[in-house]
Amino acid sequence: MKFDDVRAALDGIPYLGVDEGWELYQFVVNHRPERCLELGHAHGVSSVYLAAAMEEEGRGHLDTVDLLTAGERDPNLERLLERTGLGSRVTIHREKNSYTWFLKKRIEARSGNGVCEPCYDFCFIDGAKNWTIDGLAYFLVDKLLRPGGWLLFDDYAWTMGKHPGRMQSDGITVRSLSREEVSVPHIEAVYRLLVTQHPDYGNFEVQDNWWAWAQKLGAEAAGTDRTIRETRMKWHEREELGVND
Repeated sequence: MKFDDVRAALDGIPYLGVDEGWELYQFVVNHRPERCLELGHAHGVSSVYLAAAMEEEGRGHLDTVDLLTAGERDPNLERLLERTGLGSRVTIHREKNSYTWFLKKRIEARSGNGVCEPCYDFCFIDGAKNWTIDGLAYFLVDKLLRPGGWLLFDDYAWTMGKHPGRMQSDGITVRSLSREEVSVPHIEAVYRLLVTQHPDYGNFEVQDNWWAWAQKLGAEAAGTDRTIRETRMKWHEREELGVND
């Protein structure tokens, strides 16, 4: 499905902008991942951009995971897939509590003789924005990510304190957090303290202080260079960060 067609079909639906949609679309076109995983889809805009690029390339499938409440959104992902005809490229998974439980089940299903066989080439983490959930999610995803696979974190600089409209994140409320936890960007902490320090990862890149990339290379290929490149979005420069749900 051509980018302009999917962009028109998604016009006005939050929470992913057109420039970010283009980035996801182009990533799939350029890297041609066979199996993709998305943790957090909300209305499903990012899911549809990924699926559209897969359809254009004639290959690939997306597993996308969110809470049961995501099915109550208007529109929800099911409606967007029906609208665009991309349902065959996407499998929707929903959990009552957290996508970490989906990851637990997927690791179990992929495990034999005490070893988990990885199955994904790309994972887009765009959900809880919380150290407790996404810190664990990173290590679980690592077990499922193939060598050479890519990770992308959304909401790198997001904090609950700066965006009080988001009062709850996968069951974690503002009232349950300390003052420091409310003010600190949790995804930045996950990326800086866990991902960039992992010996198997490299090709670190932070775009617009909002997206953070890393590639699973293996310890020998990753080496000792822990440099994080900072770049602007490659298509349209964002005028402001805005708020992603």
